Amino acid sequence: MQRWEVDMLSSAEFFEHDCRSTLFPMETCRILIKRGAAELDAYIQRCLSKSGADVGHQFLAQTRVYAAKPYGHLRRTVKLDPVAEYFLYDLVYRNKSKFRKPFQENKKHFGYRFEDGDPINPASSYAGFRQAIFAYGQNYKYSISFDVASYFNSIYHHDIVSWFANINADIDDVNSLGTFLRQSNSGRSVDCLPQGIYPTKMIGNDFLRFVEQHHGVKAEAAVRFMDDIVLFSDSRERLTEDFYLIQKLLGQKGLSVNPSKTQRDASSESEIEDGIDKIKQQLLRKRRQATRNGYETDPGNVDDEIDLSDVEVAYLRNLLRTENLSEEDAELVLSLFREYQDDIKPYLAQFALNFPHLAKNIWSVCSHSEDRNFIGKLLLDISKNAALQEYQLFWFAWILQDFLMQTSHAAELISNLYNHPNATLVSKAKILEIPDNRFGLVEMRDEHLVAGRSDWLAWASAVGHRNLPAISRNHKLEYFANSSQLNHLIMSIVTSYSDGAFE
Repeated sequence: MQRWEVDMLSSAEFFEHDCRSTLFPMETCRILIKRGAAELDAYIQRCLSKSGADVGHQFLAQTRVYAAKPYGHLRRTVKLDPVAEYFLYDLVYRNKSKFRKPFQENKKHFGYRFEDGDPINPASSYAGFRQAIFAYGQNYKYSISFDVASYFNSIYHHDIVSWFANINADIDDVNSLGTFLRQSNSGRSVDCLPQGIYPTKMIGNDFLRFVEQHHGVKAEAAVRFMDDIVLFSDSRERLTEDFYLIQKLLGQKGLSVNPSKTQRDASSESEIEDGIDKIKQQLLRKRRQATRNGYETDPGNVDDEIDLSDVEVAYLRNLLRTENLSEEDAELVLSLFREYQDDIKPYLAQFALNFPHLAKNIWSVCSHSEDRNFIGKLLLDISKNAALQEYQLFWFAWILQDFLMQTSHAAELISNLYNHPNATLVSKAKILEIPDNRFGLVEMRDEHLVAGRSDWLAWASAVGHRNLPAISRNHKLEYFANSSQLNHLIMSIVTSYSDGAFE
């Protein structure tokens, strides 16, 4: 199993490594955790304290966000504030040894955990999952595959806490997790586990190991990646009995199987690929390898680009010209073809508008373009579309920050993205945290700092002021700090560094 070898020695480094791979990565969290992990930890301890002196310190209710999924669907989750985010990374990092390997060779799960001190690369783990499906599919006559409906949104608060106790976590950590889940979700007992970050993926993956471990599961083989489960047997009746049993086990925890995803005797990966032309098979394999290497999520960490043959390049060019291109093929093109800027430029606006869930891929393509003026004009036109969703606005703000702040389009883009009719607290905060003091950004941030706010707009504004001269920055942050204990914490971290110390 491939690991990310990152010399990870602390919870803050765990967060730093994973941050850019998350659904809504915020510089506000990254900077505060990198520069103030000790202060955040002390604050968390006060949140968990029972003493009356710590009244006013608690985990805040988290901000609801919606990430895009294929075919117009939305993924409902929350964007964690800096305290909540650090709490989860620290909690899981300190307990990483409790997330164990499968202990039965033919009943195993793949996914998210640490191995030899480093987090497993999920793309590599998923490849192992697919390989296991292929191998067992060759050995057994029958199979059934299924997944859990709305898994993360359906897990019950107390079941997560009980699971954590059952893996022998320290009782203080067990109670801390319960406190966090209750307070961060305003007391609601379901839809309490945030999505899109490595620590909660570890929790969600390990939580379901009761499925393949149950003594009543009689299938000769079972494999699972998160909530995707496949059973294999030479007896169709045995699989049917297991399927009934697993549904009942899931039902005990308020979970259910997604009927639309259940398949019996599904084709193996090999058989599926036999139905795909050979060139596309090669491209799919190269995309999987690129994903395992981190090419899509963090291109700066990859030394070598994807090597495409002339035939493969021609194939991707033909895909680009296809009418009604599927979302899967659009993702394939964006994943592998970003160095071929002249080919992809004419189609980039269409991809950005028609495939909202590929907004991060659009950022990745832009990272390889030297034509900043083209990107600026492209984003300016796209930003005027009233149908843009939160996930698109958020990643377009990243494109603005990373590539366009020195262009003539910056001012208008700030206005269009910030004032878009579908802009949200988090997409606006992404604009406010950009460390630039031109285009009215200072005045926008000042407005939130002195308004008595304690929300993403205020927190991002405080961190966005990080490159101001200390004498100007700290004066405004003193007023900001009066609004809440969390504001005061953020102020103490930001003002503890002198001019230019953040970058």
